[in-house]
Amino acid sequence: MKHFIFGYGSLICPQSRSVTAPTLKSIAEPVIINHIERIWSARVLKGNSLILDKNREHIRGWTPMGIRKRQGASCNGVLIHVDDEELERFDIREEGYKRHRIDLIDVYPHCESAGCNSVTDDLVLNAVRCPECNIVFEKAHKKRSANDVDESDIAVWVYIQNEESKPNPSFPITQSYVDIIIRGCLTVSKEFARKFLQTTHGWWNDGELDGIRRNTNDEGARQHHTWVDDRQSPMYVRADSDFSIEHGDAIDRLIEEHHPHALEKRVISM
Repeated sequence: MKHFIFGYGSLICPQSRSVTAPTLKSIAEPVIINHIERIWSARVLKGNSLILDKNREHIRGWTPMGIRKRQGASCNGVLIHVDDEELERFDIREEGYKRHRIDLIDVYPHCESAGCNSVTDDLVLNAVRCPECNIVFEKAHKKRSANDVDESDIAVWVYIQNEESKPNPSFPITQSYVDIIIRGCLTVSKEFARKFLQTTHGWWNDGELDGIRRNTNDEGARQHHTWVDDRQSPMYVRADSDFSIEHGDAIDRLIEEHHPHALEKRVISM
């Protein structure tokens, strides 16, 4: 059976994927999956996934990317062809997630050309660079056309978090992780990165957090955060500090286009 993984977070980034599976040879193909909504909602205990010093003792873990099924939603990411051994490696990497199969009928190739909404599937398929991924798109197209499709030799997988929780001060969103995702999106295009930002929810969690109500007039309110800028001292174990520092301002400008309210509340984490 041919296995494919839908990467919607850090797996979008080639450098991040290669840490887990350096044997990967196939091209990751930009893709759209329907009826999936991306949201900051996973919950991972610190374990080996975070780098923490004594000034971060209050942090118990972090909030990486999660998804949920929602009718009418769509989520961009990449389709990664993997062999059995590589699939096992990603299963180990995605601790706190469970692998689920995606219905082929919801899988579409990503397209940025003018008139994409009216372009025929054949024209879009001609632009696909990953030969193995073309098999997925062709079968998906046939299934949507109500033709019988043999799916016994192909599977598209997605990792869904075991626990869905909003970010909070003890389990924040880390900017070093966000930067890795944006870096991956930018290897496709700036529009692909914008699509990621447009379709990702939960950047800020207002209201009661960890039993403490956020008070914007309180001097300590800035410590009551859900999103931290850790570029100078990254917490995320697969972070690239040099990339984050060099491209941080450009990434922030891109984020500000879509989430200015949340970005304004992001705090520095030393």
